[in-house]
Amino acid sequence: MEVIESTLALSISTMTTMLGALGFSLAFKDYIASLIAGMIFKRSKRIKIGTRIKILTNPIIKGDIIEIGFFRTTLEEVGEGERLSSIKTGKILKVPNFLLFNNPVVLYGEKTIDEVIAYVNSDLIHFDYILIDNMKRAIEEEGHKVIDVNIKQHSNGITIHGVYESYTKNISDIRERILERYIKMNNKINK
Repeated sequence: MEVIESTLALSISTMTTMLGALGFSLAFKDYIASLIAGMIFKRSKRIKIGTRIKILTNPIIKGDIIEIGFFRTTLEEVGEGERLSSIKTGKILKVPNFLLFNNPVVLYGEKTIDEVIAYVNSDLIHFDYILIDNMKRAIEEEGHKVIDVNIKQHSNGITIHGVYESYTKNISDIRERILERYIKMNNKINK
């Protein structure tokens, strides 16, 4: 009888220890996963400070890496979507490393292709070659490589579409500077 009681006490003690360890590991599993992922990222050559990433979660998280910690990676948020695709929002995000490790992540290269679109009054259609040249010059004067510029006439105006290559880290607010330059050049046409 004593042997059975002693074995039963040992079994209960072992089960309690195992349940305690299981509870501890469940409570800290995200921290453990983040620590392991953080160590992997610190050794990785692809995920580094300055890299733009997009984490395909719901909602999507996009930003430039500014710090890689053992538990969290800090991002400077970059807008997502048509209108804010390259604009820095000013928000700082601290993302648990396990989130980067367990979800698909898009890594942007050093250079990226972007576009700028200008809408022009249809009165200037006779100056189409100047409109195209002005867009090319506006892109180049901002320090970017022109990929393509084309023009399309619509019933209510003209669309000038410029495609350019830029360094990913310099891309925020480029479109606005190109458009400002382009508008100034086009204002000279009417004079």
